[in-house]
Order: sequence, then C-alpha cells, then structure tokens
Amino acid sequence: MSLDFSIRTLIFTIVLGHLFSGILGIAYMIQHKKDSSLYIFLFARLFDTIAWVLLGLRDDINLFISISLGNSFLIIAHTTQIIAFLIIKKRCNKLVKRVYVIASAIAILVIHLAILLQYVEGVRISIMSISMIILWCYPIYVFLMDKNSSVLQKTVAFIYLAGFILLILRAYMGISLSESVSLMSNNIYNVLFFICLYLIMLIGNIGFILMAKEKSDMELTKVATYDELTDIFNRRAFLLRAKENISLFSRRNEPISFFLIDLDNFKKINDVYGHFAGDMVLKDFAVKIKNQLRDYDLFGRIGGEEFTVLLPGTNEREAFEVAERLRRIAEKASVNVGRDHIIKYTISIGIVTVIPDEHTSINTLYKISDDALYAAKRNGRNRIEVVKSSP
Repeated sequence: MSLDFSIRTLIFTIVLGHLFSGILGIAYMIQHKKDSSLYIFLFARLFDTIAWVLLGLRDDINLFISISLGNSFLIIAHTTQIIAFLIIKKRCNKLVKRVYVIASAIAILVIHLAILLQYVEGVRISIMSISMIILWCYPIYVFLMDKNSSVLQKTVAFIYLAGFILLILRAYMGISLSESVSLMSNNIYNVLFFICLYLIMLIGNIGFILMAKEKSDMELTKVATYDELTDIFNRRAFLLRAKENISLFSRRNEPISFFLIDLDNFKKINDVYGHFAGDMVLKDFAVKIKNQLRDYDLFGRIGGEEFTVLLPGTNEREAFEVAERLRRIAEKASVNVGRDHIIKYTISIGIVTVIPDEHTSINTLYKISDDALYAAKRNGRNRIEVVKSSP
C-alpha cells in the first residue's frame, strides 16, 4: 500500500527540525558555555543534517557518494549524540569513547562493504538499522536502569526506546522484504517510519536541551548545598534541614540529638604538614563519619575543622553510643599524605539531646553543644561530653 506522500518532503522536514533545534541549542549555549555536552550535541545535529541532505539528494548527485557519505555521517551523528547523552549521565569515560569510536568505524566499514558488494537497498537499510540498534543499547539501558535518573531523563529514554523498537521493525522489514524496501519508497510503512522519526527527533532534541538545563540546575543546587571539599552539607544547608527536623520531631514529640565535632589540634596538622595535608585529613574524616550514619541523619561542615551531626529520633543513650563509635573510628584512622608521612587524628564531641518543642531553636542547640565541646577540649580532648539538661 502506497501513500501520495513525498519522502523527500519528510527528509526536508527532518533537516529543518535539526536546524531549528541547533538554533535553540546555540541560543541556550550562549549562557552555558562550559557545558561540553551541548557542544557535542550540536555537532551531532550538524552531522545529522549533512547526512539527511546527502541522502535526500540521491537523485541529484552521484548515488555512491550520496549513500556512502550519507550513511557515514548518519553513524557519526548518532555516535556523537550518544556521547553527549552519556556525558549528561557522567558515564562517558575514555574506555566508553574508545569503544564507540571502534563500533562506529566497524559500522561504517560494514555498510561500505554492502555498498561495494551491491547488496539490494533493503539489506543496506537493515545493516544501518542493526548498527543503530547496537549503538543505542547502552545509553538507553543507562537512562532507564539508573535509579538516579530523573523523570525527564527516563521520559527521554522511553522516547528513544520507541525509536529503538522502530529500528528493530525496520531491520526486520529490510531483511524479509529486501527487494521492495527502499529509502525513498512511499509505501505506508516507510512514510510512517519517517513521520515517527521526525517526532522522535523533535521531542528528543527538545528533551536533550531540557536535560542539559536540568543538569546545570542540579550542579548549581549542589554548589549551594554541599561543601566543596568534603561533599557533605555546608553550613547553610545543614542549618536549614536541621530546622525542618526540629519542627517535624516537635510535632511527633520524639527526641533528636545534636553533635558538635571538632578535630583535635588540627591547626598543628596544617602548620606541620601543610594545608593540602589538612584537606586530606578533613576529607578522610568526612568519608569515615558519613559511612557510619544513617541515610536520614544530617551531617554538615560548619567551618574549618568543625562539623555537626543531627540524629533524628535518637535518645541520649543511643546518641552517646553513636558518638563513641565515631570517636573510635577517628582514633583508629590514619592518612598517608605522601613521603611516608602518616597523620593520625582524634576528635572531641559535644552532645545535646532534647525532645523539641515550638521554642527549640537550632541556635540554642548549637550553643549548648558548643559549651559541651569545649568542656571535652578542656578535659583532655579525644572524648565526649554530654549535656544533661534540656534547653
């Protein structure tokens, strides 16, 4: 069954779609110049545009050049686009790039062998479809199976999964109906394929720009929320979430415990070994403590070598047990700062446990635990002091 529909018109529409998407991408990129994924994605759109122009002009230029260069640019375009997608997910290391470069080269070689051996067009279409299926397997799997994928990322992945399924059907048709399948055929299956390809291209392009913006927003949020050195909550983020917990557990009438932790003699570490070594100690400490806390416990760096922990739903006895575990882990820790220099460190902890009410403030808890912390310092360091009275 054929439709009175020009495939060349659909190809021209796809080319226009890529051009307009490129314009949108450039407009967005002007204010996000550091996003390498956008540059790579725009190059992918450029290669895609060149590919479809060459394929669309097959009746006007040399057929071998049209098929050879058109298919080569199409493979390069999809590979480049996949790399841009994987950069968004931070899954594009040197090994992945190398594998995709090799896979693309093999795909281009195979399609050229098919052209030189003068296989019918249906077989060539199947080879191209299978090549695309192989290339897209990994990114679609990553986006759909990664538990950290956002709703937007999963939505875009499902759109590309639809294209993945279309390619499987097209590969099957190319093999089973090899004599009648042609790129420029206006049969219903070919027309529907190009219409679906256009829709996937359009939605996918917009989806990528939205994902790039989402990634940029998440990075800004992380900068505003996490301490750059230790990758735990910074002062502002910790205090904000602590206030939310105080309000919540006030309504529940359940206890919370607040720790103020200080690394003992940290200034001496900086003076003797340098600030780089001091930073290594801080990072080591943060990792070790974070591994000992529950997912819903709060852990933040207030400044310098001073850290805070808030344990929701934790009474005084339980809080002391946690603090003692943290103290022992720090006491056993050692940091190799190079040249056979091993740094040992200890911590002092001030604890206050309360059942909060509407009058309980984070500033009050901080002040009381700070007094307890300095009592621990005065009493010899590497110890815990607990405030008995409730604020």
